[in-house]
Amino acid sequence: MPKTLKATQSDKCNGCELCLLEAQRQLKKVGLEESLIRIFRNKKEENHTLELSVEIDPRINMLHIEKIKEICPKNVFEIVEEKEEEPKQ
Repeated sequence: MPKTLKATQSDKCNGCELCLLEAQRQLKKVGLEESLIRIFRNKKEENHTLELSVEIDPRINMLHIEKIKEICPKNVFEIVEEKEEEPKQ
């Protein structure tokens, strides 16, 4: 079963983007263009809070996902095993 990186606790995210920077470092790319991890900020007007959401491209598995998981100071990520779907007949 292949292992994949999931943002299981995205409510803990503080928006530091260290995960994003680690992914870009592994890809040897500068900047945020074509990033496999994206952090979106949504401002809540009613209570003046900032809500963060983490989106991960499925191609993230081509990178060293353990390093990306370890760099997060808030333990937002988890490495999970995906179940392979059985072919339908």
